Amino acid sequence: MIILCSNGLTGSRLREAAGRFAKPGGRAALVVTADPEYREKNYHVPRSRQELESLGLAVEVFDFDLQPPEALLSCDVVELMGGNPYYLLDAIRKHGGEEPLRQIGRKGLLIGWSAGALALGPSLGLVDQYSPELNTVGLTDLRGLGLTQVQVLPHYSRFHTRYEDFEARCQAYEQRQGCQVYRLDDGEGLLLDGQGQVVEELRSPLRVNVAGVDFRNPVIAASGTFGFGREYAELYPLSELGGVSCKGTTLHERPGNPPPRVTETPGGMLNAVGLQNPGVDHFIEKDLPWLSQQGTKIIANLAGSAVEDYCQTAEKFNGTAVDMVELNISCPNVKEGGVQFGVTAQGVEGVTKAVRKACEKPLMVKLSPNVTDISEMALAAEAAGADAVSLINTLTGMRIDINTRRPIIRNNTGGLSGPAVLPVALRMVWQTAQKVKIPIVGLGGISTWQDAVEMLLAGASAIQVGTAIFTDPYAPIKIRDGLLEYMEKNGVRSVSELTGGVRPW
Repeated sequence: MIILCSNGLTGSRLREAAGRFAKPGGRAALVVTADPEYREKNYHVPRSRQELESLGLAVEVFDFDLQPPEALLSCDVVELMGGNPYYLLDAIRKHGGEEPLRQIGRKGLLIGWSAGALALGPSLGLVDQYSPELNTVGLTDLRGLGLTQVQVLPHYSRFHTRYEDFEARCQAYEQRQGCQVYRLDDGEGLLLDGQGQVVEELRSPLRVNVAGVDFRNPVIAASGTFGFGREYAELYPLSELGGVSCKGTTLHERPGNPPPRVTETPGGMLNAVGLQNPGVDHFIEKDLPWLSQQGTKIIANLAGSAVEDYCQTAEKFNGTAVDMVELNISCPNVKEGGVQFGVTAQGVEGVTKAVRKACEKPLMVKLSPNVTDISEMALAAEAAGADAVSLINTLTGMRIDINTRRPIIRNNTGGLSGPAVLPVALRMVWQTAQKVKIPIVGLGGISTWQDAVEMLLAGASAIQVGTAIFTDPYAPIKIRDGLLEYMEKNGVRSVSELTGGVRPW
């Protein structure tokens, strides 16, 4: 058997798959063949050794430049590590290592990750279009070992910000070669049989699908708290997130409400920013090209003051890199006396149905909690053609300056968000999950991974994090990591196993 992966046995499904074929008490060889400079700095060796030892294997370090390849035949497991794929392939060829590796793949377990996965395949042509400078050995024959015809692209999300037009170049390669490239994130891999055919995809348990859109993990940055992502990209790659719900976008530029527009409140904050944004054309021309290169799913949050505005804006997203449209219906309908679209089932159904006709993207409707029964609003959205719903938007609140006796926010009232609203959001998501068949994205007060687990158990398929980002920009990453640790400790194989898992009394 063969495992091709991105970063060693770093995912629970990879370790489980390897454990099926690695007999406790067996022998393993950890191949560290690399150029001298990398070999001296290879901090992955102790980590990879521990991963193999956790399977009950006795591990020896092996180098094709220093040891005969026939020695590998006494091993039950051989793992080819990352590094320089050109150097690794050249060394294996020079020392006649191809046939021993082929035999290991048939009688035992052969693991290749990063450079190791690339060398085992049919070609280094894919990596050559990204990093030809790595070919320090002057390799002219870029055909790989050919132990499999499966082609992989390791470290997929991590490399999005390193290489220009990363995904577009991969797609062009697939078209030229007439092949499929498996994009692998760290912690993911493929299980192949002895003939090199894919038996199983070993994907991250965090992957979710919402309305036909595949998210790398269920943690999405909420609209209005993340802008268009540029500021946060200075802190970490946006590919670490499942997706970004962009700042609320309207047909034309909006300056927003006069200040003060934001104030703290116990357990959260109030805001009445007023949908300040540069308009849809600016977003598509200036922000979307950059955002589409960040390796995360893009959700365009759409707002408007008339049905016609919504529809015209939605049409502009057709044919763009936007993955999903989130319909913000907590906006006043100027043609109906300023009543919000989202506070009546009739209003929800009307605007959703109109936008559904204009929108070619998956459509998610963001529901207001300032209603009698939010599940009825969700049913109306579903009946009108929504592919998913997100809830909850902010609750209407107010703070007063006791010295001036004026509301602190110039708009008088604002939207309440933050930890204080979590119990309300959980209740509303749970109620809605009993009524609709379409997916729910839950948000409102999520600050920790424990909050995220609660929201998933209440019925959400994915979650959005908003206000918590203001106090800790790394909150979404911490929530993702905590969620994964919880799942691995509790034997949860996918996020979908958690969705709706609450057991009411």
